[in-house]
Amino acid sequence: MAFAIHGTLALGVAFGLTSLSTIIVCLRFYSRYFLVGKLSSPDWMMAFAVLCTWSCTIVNYYQIIFTDYTRAFESKEAYKEIVVGGLLTMWIYRINYITDLMFVKLSILLFYNHVASVHKSFHRIVRALIAIVVVSSFAMIMAGIFTCNPPSDAWSFTVFWNGYLGIYPTQCYNPIILWYVNASFNLVTDCVLWFLPIPFFLNLQTMPLRRRLELSGIFSIGIMAVVASAIRLWILVLWTSSWNAEGENLGNLLIWGQVEQHAGIMAGSIPFLRPIYRKLVGSSQRREQPSPGPRAKLVQQLTPEGQPVPPRTPIIPSPSPTLGSSSSPFRAPASPLSPIEPVQPELSIGSAL
Repeated sequence: MAFAIHGTLALGVAFGLTSLSTIIVCLRFYSRYFLVGKLSSPDWMMAFAVLCTWSCTIVNYYQIIFTDYTRAFESKEAYKEIVVGGLLTMWIYRINYITDLMFVKLSILLFYNHVASVHKSFHRIVRALIAIVVVSSFAMIMAGIFTCNPPSDAWSFTVFWNGYLGIYPTQCYNPIILWYVNASFNLVTDCVLWFLPIPFFLNLQTMPLRRRLELSGIFSIGIMAVVASAIRLWILVLWTSSWNAEGENLGNLLIWGQVEQHAGIMAGSIPFLRPIYRKLVGSSQRREQPSPGPRAKLVQQLTPEGQPVPPRTPIIPSPSPTLGSSSSPFRAPASPLSPIEPVQPELSIGSAL
């Protein structure tokens, strides 16, 4: 089959990274639920992001399938099937891609919001970023859905064929504008999202220095998302340059889109796996230090001079009375004890006031 260039590689990257991200997020839920005992909004947002990545992966599969034009010359119906399938999968992918990155960014920002609750300036910045991400992503999702009016014209073969005849649709706008806006927005927000918390973590005095360095190093993995966003924007420019360039760069566009999504999921989830690491390290230390067996009690102890320590007489409670002889009867005291009289305080509360 004549797939798009790097089409097979794009599918391998999509299924491989999606499986790895699913394992990491599952471990995150295990750590948060069973070891910490608390699931919060960042965890659920990341779970929704993983579901969206699986949807993107399936859509990527059909996008590559519909780049096979070997059947296009068999009949007009075969050509129509390929065109409609390609346009529809691209329409779904555009919406799914924006939604997925929105969930990834919200998960990380909600985590920042919890950590920075005592730092007012950083807290305000995080709140502002949450509002920007939600509003902008929702606007781009709506723009992606209503590329045409009605939306079904976005994958209509009639609208597509009329374009070849010079009849351009007035009910649709050029989706390339949305692609550029979305790619630029992701690049800018990724830069802010991944570089902003590093100085904050390094200056967080309530956390040990080693832990601060660990968090900064882990979140530096998110820089890969910034690199992927920049490369994807460059490939997008090539992809939209001509009709032939679309087939040549579609696989690369899908590959770096997957890298961008999964770099954010992994970098945002790895810090929550620390309880699992501590549990594994603790169990390995306990295995290295076994408890003393019965043999330790059988080894003869020696004094500093080398002489055996005399055995201690075991203290066993006696069943007989310890006062007097066990054969003497019980004798009551000669006179009853007088009751204890309460001591009168020298200074009352009233006099102290």
